[in-house]
Amino acid sequence: MTDLRQFKSQRDIQAGLIACLKTKTFNAITINDICTQAMVGRSTFYHHYADKYALLEEMVKQRATTFDQLLDQRVAGMLEDEPLVALYQQLEADAETITALLKLHETNGDLSDRYLKSLSRHAQTLLPQVTLTIPEDFALELYATTALTAISWALRHGEPEAISRFMNQLVKFVLSTQG
Repeated sequence: MTDLRQFKSQRDIQAGLIACLKTKTFNAITINDICTQAMVGRSTFYHHYADKYALLEEMVKQRATTFDQLLDQRVAGMLEDEPLVALYQQLEADAETITALLKLHETNGDLSDRYLKSLSRHAQTLLPQVTLTIPEDFALELYATTALTAISWALRHGEPEAISRFMNQLVKFVLSTQG
């Protein structure tokens, strides 16, 4: 029973932070703001998190780990539309939280940075068999930033099929710039 209560409390506290981010910047948010939105007491908050930075760090870590796992499942078919659509659809259930966290750039709580690093690392598996006329690190950065933009846009606006088709055409174009 304790595990279920802990899960619900953590879920509510995390949702409280996301609700606060709709009206305030992260720096302006207080623990009281989060607790009010989450409908939990301060002692419950502090039972789970040392402060709002620890809360943010945990939320970013959870989403970054999930993102890495989703990319690991799809890396072999990344140049096909269906795996990208599936990736968008799996992220969609958590779209509100992900899009809110992508806007924050705290030292230990930067989901955007974590996603960029993950996308770049996974894109490296696409490049070994290709000789590019552009520096590899440029191609990886271009892919990662463009993919992050596409993911973020698709989560905010929908249309994952159109976005995935475009991204795959773009990646194929970049990879076709062989020497």
